[in-house]
Amino acid sequence: MDKNKKKYVIAASAFVICFILFILAIRVQKMYANNVTNEQSTSQKKQSDIGKSEDKKSIEVKKENKKAEDSSTKTEAAKNKENSNTKTSSTATADISGEGSSKTSNTQENSKANSVVSENIKVKPDDPDEQYSFQFIDTVNGNNVFLKKNVDNMDGETVGYITERLLDEAKISYKATGSVSTIYFAAINGLEEKKAGKLSGWCYYVRKKGENKFQKPNVGSGQWIYHKGDIIVWKYLADGIHDGYSDDWM
Repeated sequence: MDKNKKKYVIAASAFVICFILFILAIRVQKMYANNVTNEQSTSQKKQSDIGKSEDKKSIEVKKENKKAEDSSTKTEAAKNKENSNTKTSSTATADISGEGSSKTSNTQENSKANSVVSENIKVKPDDPDEQYSFQFIDTVNGNNVFLKKNVDNMDGETVGYITERLLDEAKISYKATGSVSTIYFAAINGLEEKKAGKLSGWCYYVRKKGENKFQKPNVGSGQWIYHKGDIIVWKYLADGIHDGYSDDWM
């Protein structure tokens, strides 16, 4: 009888222990499942946050790109408008020592009608007038100074660029080819190259600030930089090659 009691007690104890272990196992499994669920939820949240951050960055990048494109478009439009305004009488310009051939368009050729500042001034040994930094002289037809202008406010610009601006402002016709550094003037105020002789045309001369002699640059007017105090003289010559320029301005 005592042996049977012991068996029941052992069996009951084993059952209780098993039941407790089972309960513990269930709780452990639930805790593990909760942890896994929390980790997955956290991971998904992080991925969602990363995705939102990337989307936000992508939107910002698109906005920046759009702003850059808009700015580029506006800049390009402004450049086109400026180029259109600064070249109304011809397509390009250059001087007789500049590069490029003379492909001239059909523009105004009546020099008397378009000459704005014609005072019929004769060039003397002590000319040109030092009060004017840019001067245009027709040496073939009586040394006529038909345009003179002070351009100290254009310090740092090229002679070719300034020449274009002055002729446009004075509404004096001209023919030109090339652009920027290769600018070439084939005709100014109706005075065309090769019209007064095979070697006739336009040459420009420079007297630098502080110097007492003019020089004939060996580069085109689109490459020579004007500085305040310099004097630039454009001359229409019957012979632009053998002009003896060093003797003209002694």
